[in-house]
Amino acid sequence: MSDVQRLKEQLHQLAGEAKQAAGGLAGFRSGFVQHIAQVQGLISGTSTGVDRDIAEVLDAASKAVEQAVAALQVAADGCNGYADRI
Repeated sequence: MSDVQRLKEQLHQLAGEAKQAAGGLAGFRSGFVQHIAQVQGLISGTSTGVDRDIAEVLDAASKAVEQAVAALQVAADGCNGYADRI
């Protein structure tokens, strides 16, 4: 097997793993967002800074997971596209 063929296989394998990870993270995020909404509902109306802080932390974490999902999808598409062109 040539080096190019091995590279193509590695890229396709990496793309598959990235897509799988993105799917898992997307599923996690869905449940996480539901839990965040419940927490925010329970602490809404309170005036402590700690309540606002935890809401901001949870929101930031949710956004970071969303960005990770998008980055993994971009990486998977990039790997597949590169492998298909070589």
